[in-house]
Amino acid sequence: MNLAVFAALLATCAAVGEVALRSSARPRDVSRRDDGSEKPRFNPYRPDGVLGYAHRPSWEAVHRTDEYDVTVRTNALGLRGGPVAAEKPPGTYRILVVGDSFAFGFGVEDEEAFPAVLERHLAPAPARARVEALNAGVAGWSADQYLLFLQTRGFAWSPDLVLLAVSENDPGDLAWNRLELDARRLPVRVEPTRRMIDQRGAMRYLRGGPLALPELAFPGRAWLADHSLLYHWLRFRLARLLAARALEGEARRLRAEAGPPPEGPIASLAPDAIQRGLWSGPAFQLRFHRHLVEAIRAACAARGAALATLLVEARAPVPGTEEAAAGLREDCSRDARCVRSSSLLAGHPADALFFAQDGHWTARGHALVGEALARWLARIEPGLAAR
Repeated sequence: MNLAVFAALLATCAAVGEVALRSSARPRDVSRRDDGSEKPRFNPYRPDGVLGYAHRPSWEAVHRTDEYDVTVRTNALGLRGGPVAAEKPPGTYRILVVGDSFAFGFGVEDEEAFPAVLERHLAPAPARARVEALNAGVAGWSADQYLLFLQTRGFAWSPDLVLLAVSENDPGDLAWNRLELDARRLPVRVEPTRRMIDQRGAMRYLRGGPLALPELAFPGRAWLADHSLLYHWLRFRLARLLAARALEGEARRLRAEAGPPPEGPIASLAPDAIQRGLWSGPAFQLRFHRHLVEAIRAACAARGAALATLLVEARAPVPGTEEAAAGLREDCSRDARCVRSSSLLAGHPADALFFAQDGHWTARGHALVGEALARWLARIEPGLAAR
């Protein structure tokens, strides 16, 4: 009887807590300042039992930072941009762009993200009516989620071409997830270990999130805060340094617990050995990333969809990603259906292409990538031409 009472009490508390959280969620992405005014919140996410998290369908939010202020919309399929039919219209050449925040287009409007630019600069073969590029980029996703998304949703939309936008930090991001693997050691479920989606749809970081800018106490600090851009620049750089050191300390701890990376073919390893291997460091992370990309390649071939890869390269090396980035560049150089973003942006000043603090592409960067991608795809895909 005591157990029954305890269980009922626990269930009641859980129900009350769930109702409280849901009732506290505002219908739009705003929070209230101390003065009573409202501030936009970027909260387009929802928890997902298979992918860990995904976009809310039919949602609109404002993404505002010191560097940009843009409106983000998702359609009924949870893809960025305007309405699109799940069933491919007759005569349409459909491109499905899968990637992380670069594909999604952090910092730019819907129509400025490179998938939208790509669509405008491609023309179909005479037998087709139009080209359609669907933006399935989700911030923080890695190759495990790319594969799962395609298998559970993306392939159902009958893409003619899957454009995989691989970022240099993708192998390392695999260690941010706990994976449930099948007999082929491919994921059937992803559970994030460092990211949480709150009741309002905002992403929270358990570790490695933004650190507060350090407080510097010395005579004249207030005057510098009012008049010196260099003072704020130094504070920002110091905060980035502290964040990098904190992340590196966490990475060392995980590597020490994981031990050396497991050896042997990925498919022959036990699931717990793979999970420990992902914590062991970049060498095994790159191996498992390649295993997942090969699975994506095989899945595309089995469904009659072409596959092309865009390797997204950061403006400056991200601490801890150098080894994986070098491996990804080597892979891309051996693949005729892979193109590096640095080659698409060659000859243009980086200051105009990347946000200085955020690190993502500006609208100009997306425009150049989209236009150059259209010309490149027109050369490798017989069903396409550049406008």
